[in-house]
Amino acid sequence: MRFMKDSAGSSRSLNTSVGEVLGGRYRIENRLGSGGMAVVYKAEDAVLGRPVALKTLHRHYAEHDSFRRRFKQEARAMASLDHENVVKVYDISREGDVPFIVAECVEGRDLGVMLSERGGSLNEEFTRRVVSQLLHGLSYAHRMGIIHRDIKPSNILLTPEGTVKVADFGIARIVNEEAPEEPGEIVGSARYMSPEQLQGKEATPRSDIYSVGIVLYHCLTGSPPFSGDLKSLVNQQLHEVPEPPRKLNRKISYHMESVVLRALSKDPANRYRSAWAMLEDMESEGRTEIVPDMKGISRRTIIRRRNRKFPILASLLAVLLVVVGLTLAAFSLGYVNTPPGMPLGQAAQVKAGPVEAPNSSGQSEAVDPASGGDPANMVYVPDVDTYYDYWAEQTLTNEGFEVEVVRDYKDGYANRGVTWGTEPKTGAMAPSGSTITIYTTPKDLYQPKL
Repeated sequence: MRFMKDSAGSSRSLNTSVGEVLGGRYRIENRLGSGGMAVVYKAEDAVLGRPVALKTLHRHYAEHDSFRRRFKQEARAMASLDHENVVKVYDISREGDVPFIVAECVEGRDLGVMLSERGGSLNEEFTRRVVSQLLHGLSYAHRMGIIHRDIKPSNILLTPEGTVKVADFGIARIVNEEAPEEPGEIVGSARYMSPEQLQGKEATPRSDIYSVGIVLYHCLTGSPPFSGDLKSLVNQQLHEVPEPPRKLNRKISYHMESVVLRALSKDPANRYRSAWAMLEDMESEGRTEIVPDMKGISRRTIIRRRNRKFPILASLLAVLLVVVGLTLAAFSLGYVNTPPGMPLGQAAQVKAGPVEAPNSSGQSEAVDPASGGDPANMVYVPDVDTYYDYWAEQTLTNEGFEVEVVRDYKDGYANRGVTWGTEPKTGAMAPSGSTITIYTTPKDLYQPKL
């Protein structure tokens, strides 16, 4: 084993020959590549007889405590992840004073190579499949408290079977780490980094979402929205509005454009609240009609209006027929519940799955009149299942109750503020003026006001 100049720069890297064994068990087969922090080799685990990837720090970095700490942090973060769309870490070892990570060896190629081979861009359907899997992996990592912070095409691997695996959590950080990196430190690839990262601010899951938006933009249009030297990139990421994707590629759907632009909002608060929310919107059949503009100052509609030359009366009649027809169909399938007195045409299909009771201890807080409650003061809890939250609140308020809202995701209920349960439960009796808790989904998607 020896150290040599790396072809990408002046940093010395661990150099091994084919057949050499590292860590007492990993036999080197060939060198796979080199990144900004490390060199990657393909090797065979002599104990388990399986191919693995060894990631070793450049010697230049290995000599510094801060980079060794980050390297160990990467291993710890990745080893805690177990998901089909995330590269699996098996072990962490060292050869002399140089640590290395032992990870799953993914056969295939990365998204950056694929983009180069296909002329710089991919069709929307293929891009959707790739990014959907990417978001699945990120959603899982974020739930585990891990932010990637360096999402870019070269870190997105594709197997021959079409499985996407997110690689190189090399600058990932455990969210609740007690010893974070130095304030203001900027790490990563500027073309794909969020504005807040480039300002040295704390990265959040929404920082990853911005980077996914850049990747989407690149795949659909053939290049990232911003380019240039580091100073120019930082200025553009902070202040410039990207060219709308459809101006560069008319084949991109309006809905996909809206997804990209929302992910690229400068203000993190205007992006999707989670990777899962972005995934649901991207895969939904509906359109996200209103999204924040890139500076987060105002809101604008990006769906183009239909040709206004249609006769107004005919347009209104067509809309009325569609709304009533869909509503009647929804009622016949049992998908829609509306408050008493609500016009039929204002019903909205918001539920697509079996109804389940809210998560609770199973003990109702309703008062049994026989146990001493005043029957004259008791009121039945109405059924507000599948109501939008504001209709559920109004219905319960009209019955004389106070209302507390708890938001949580629920399978089978759209993330549009849809009520999926109450406590006390529907049909129970509770004192007038008492508090009823309603459980609704978060408002990740557009919620119509009826």
